[in-house]
Amino acid sequence: MSGAASSFWQPEMFKNMFGNISAPLRASDNEIDVFFGQSKDQKVMSIADYIDSITSSNINGQRPAYLGNIPLNSPLTQQYFELIKSHFSFPNYFPENSGEEIRLWIGATNQKSTIHNDNYHNFNAQIFGNKTFLLFPPEEYEKLSIIKIDDELWSSPIDPQQPDLDKFPSFNEISGLEAKLQPGDILFIPAFWWHQARTITTAINLNRWVFTANICKTWQEHPAFSKAVSTESKF
Repeated sequence: MSGAASSFWQPEMFKNMFGNISAPLRASDNEIDVFFGQSKDQKVMSIADYIDSITSSNINGQRPAYLGNIPLNSPLTQQYFELIKSHFSFPNYFPENSGEEIRLWIGATNQKSTIHNDNYHNFNAQIFGNKTFLLFPPEEYEKLSIIKIDDELWSSPIDPQQPDLDKFPSFNEISGLEAKLQPGDILFIPAFWWHQARTITTAINLNRWVFTANICKTWQEHPAFSKAVSTESKF
């Protein structure tokens, strides 16, 4: 990633620039709670209050809300995006793309997603702090006990940091990779690869989803495709 984002983008910058703006937040920054637990509601909070909540050392054992998956090129956020879009640029590795989306993620220490996949390519740029990604090939889906959340999301109920191997014994045999990101790093996550994101410190990330016409065709030619379809998993 080129540009000034990794130099300028810190929690205090967002607080100073956008602190009075109210934003919808996930009730918990642990997505396992959001999708498989009781924290399904949204909260509305000012950016200033949110930044204070994730940088405070006193969270009383409760996970804070989460400002994640914020589209920067939507009509609701475009005016704010204009103030910061000159700070970064992603490499154009897929010039034949049919579209893209840029998303912003700001999370507290130990924020984590579920293990899930996307049907488009993903470039995830670390701007501030440190973050770790676990990555699993598409064919490992059986060992992840995947569950359909909605038509756009299939996800695993397994917490890879504390897996219940009595309930999910096949997870003990899974093969995957770990990527540790520092400011300035970009991670490429190919379409259909299962992944989990987890912050090591308070972190700011920017990602670019890239849509290409041949992604579905590529997966349909994969040896695991027919088996995945026969078991009604999402690919």
